[in-house]
Amino acid sequence: MPKSEVINYMKKIIMKGILHIFWIYPVNKKKIFLLNELSYTYGDSLKYIDQYLHTCEEHNYEVVFPVKEGYEGPEYDMVVRPNSFEYFKEILSSGTIITNAGGVSYLPKRSGQKVINTWHGGGPYKKTSIDVYDNYWYRKEVKMNCDNIDYILSSCKYFTEIEAKSMGFEAERCIPTGLPRNDILFGEHQDIAKKVRDFYSIPDGKKFILYAPTFRSDSDQSTSKMISKYIDLDMDMLLSALNIRYKCDWVCGIRLHPKLMDIDMSEMDVINCTAYPDMQELLCCADAIITDYSSLMWDYSFTYRPVFLYAPDIEQYEKERGFYMPVSEWPYPIAHDNDEMRYNILNFDMDLYLKHVRDHHRACGSYETGRACEKIVELIEG
Repeated sequence: MPKSEVINYMKKIIMKGILHIFWIYPVNKKKIFLLNELSYTYGDSLKYIDQYLHTCEEHNYEVVFPVKEGYEGPEYDMVVRPNSFEYFKEILSSGTIITNAGGVSYLPKRSGQKVINTWHGGGPYKKTSIDVYDNYWYRKEVKMNCDNIDYILSSCKYFTEIEAKSMGFEAERCIPTGLPRNDILFGEHQDIAKKVRDFYSIPDGKKFILYAPTFRSDSDQSTSKMISKYIDLDMDMLLSALNIRYKCDWVCGIRLHPKLMDIDMSEMDVINCTAYPDMQELLCCADAIITDYSSLMWDYSFTYRPVFLYAPDIEQYEKERGFYMPVSEWPYPIAHDNDEMRYNILNFDMDLYLKHVRDHHRACGSYETGRACEKIVELIEG
């Protein structure tokens, strides 16, 4: 049994005991704490819930949003620094806590508090939780976290019936809303696309494709190693194939995991989008995307624009991590090498692709409607 997981579990038990001191502050039913655990920045579904709250005429909530140093928070909320005294004071006196991951296990949840998990991935793709990391101490951490959460939002029936179970959630606690961050993809978003194009000075008349591969842990974090690991895709081939297929010029943006923020792409003919604060705004702007196993393929599929998969290590990834839905049932054309990627682009059939995507949404039992933020406010007030 991994020693590190024993230590992590014991740390959380100790912290849970210490944090009871913050119970001296009364719970405020009208205070909402929005916790973006993935990056501690103003983003993901928490950003869109916050924006929706402030558009509601009857909005009378006090909103607290933790944002790490060096990043901007919303002007109209109370912004606190993660893990500060104010952070723990506010989170343990909030009537509602909304998070997007599994890190609230150490909190001594109070009577009258409601905790909602938006989760951070939609669709039936990568395996997670005990379906990947199955040992005694990890299971105890999962249970500790699950016991603290009242509801988890579900993107589709497939998630409710399979993935949520791996995190300990029975169907009754899975709320069929879709992901709040995806609401923006259902409406008009030309203004957002223009904002991104202006930010990166993308010329009028050129289309924009976003490449966003999944993070992989690796002990060798050197720039040369990381570039070869993540950006094996031949950019010259990619742009040439797109130009031929669509009869126009394209530019490519690359967005890596925030942990790879410092990778130097200056020698490449690409736009480094890793530091851009909001992935959903990049999706609004993109005319097509390339990924491998990231759940952004689920998000972007609701724009009904092309999704291409480039996954040269898929056999290894499936062996080490695994997928809930077989890759053969995904609707996106998948390439295992650069030659296959070129072929997929040149022979891309938009009508057939749209049919496959709509069939996929039906097969998964999609709950995405563009009204997730509205439904979560109903959940808060219910």
